[in-house]
Amino acid sequence: MRFYSKDLNLSDDDFELIKIQFEQLFPAKIIENAYANFHWGAVKSTEEAIYQRDLVADGFSQWVHDGCNFDTAPQAIDLVHKWGFGGRGLDKRQVILYDKQHLTNFIKMVMEWKIAEQPTKMSKCLEACLQTPHIKIARFSKWICFIDQTKYAIYDSRVSLALRKIELNNQRVFPTLGAKSQGRPNADFVGATSSAAAVRMSEAYMIYLDLLNSILPDINLSKVADIEMALFMLGMDKSYW
Repeated sequence: MRFYSKDLNLSDDDFELIKIQFEQLFPAKIIENAYANFHWGAVKSTEEAIYQRDLVADGFSQWVHDGCNFDTAPQAIDLVHKWGFGGRGLDKRQVILYDKQHLTNFIKMVMEWKIAEQPTKMSKCLEACLQTPHIKIARFSKWICFIDQTKYAIYDSRVSLALRKIELNNQRVFPTLGAKSQGRPNADFVGATSSAAAVRMSEAYMIYLDLLNSILPDINLSKVADIEMALFMLGMDKSYW
């Protein structure tokens, strides 16, 4: 049963078409094998990569469950960002996230996603955050994912590459994100204004979460984020582009 995308203009039949395409592209064994080979950063083993990821996720989740303190929010944000972006904190443009209004929006989003009772409110909070200059879904989805990896997942450029072939009415369901690496497909156009782009990406993310949650019972993995880690590995296979 859909939860995150249930209020979107997406029929159950169309969602089923999305799910069928995913299952055709990624049989359970493909996902399980890709997860078993997950690696990230400088660590040399899958076990260590997952351990390091979970350590960061636990730290961020603890901040969330302790009440999302405003004063310590930058440290929690930075913890995840340094894990996800080669040890680097937010750059001189992205630190705008620490401005009072943007940080207030961030904390409101995190608290709403922790409660996870009203998907429309969750989506609206994400939309507000996605209008923060210079910070988009690849970053915000990391913070969301680390609230609870059992039901949330990261949506970054490599995941978006893995999902490029899933379409409805000849339109890509999951927008391809830009990346600095040469040879990758260009980012998809998602909106002429920041607000339109935020709505498009928020809706795609809600569908993505419902898709992974619906797939999980049929795969020998324990968390939604495990499927995302598999897609991250598969995204470098050009046959999916």
